[in-house]
Amino acid sequence: MGDEAIDPVTAYEALSAGARLALLRDPEGIMPPQFIGQVMAVCGHACVVGITGGPDPVPQMAMLQGPLSEYLAQCRCVLDSWWNSLTPRTRAGIRCREAVPESLALQLPKHIPWTAVSTPGSHLLVRDYLELQATGYELM
Repeated sequence: MGDEAIDPVTAYEALSAGARLALLRDPEGIMPPQFIGQVMAVCGHACVVGITGGPDPVPQMAMLQGPLSEYLAQCRCVLDSWWNSLTPRTRAGIRCREAVPESLALQLPKHIPWTAVSTPGSHLLVRDYLELQATGYELM
């Protein structure tokens, strides 16, 4: 994709599952080093700020910045609020990988950031969020 302006949804969906889950887990934190090169290739060098310098073009330690970081942070905020509004029984069902009821899927957030970026948002992103919840990864 290069360094031109990126569409955050397209960029997110172009990443591997591991990179997507890592970035969604902590969109404003330090990226796992194994995904830095991939994120730079998909999103461009401007989307990654290196924390460590050195002769390598790919930093050893970096953080996501720019449109994808902002998009994921907004999505996490909305999805976290939605998740916290669910009953403990519903959250437990999702964690046990039970099917998300159609009525619950219709309750997924359909406002900011969805309307600002896409409607109703990336289904892949929502699925990844539910995967993080189901696998028990600590969400930052």
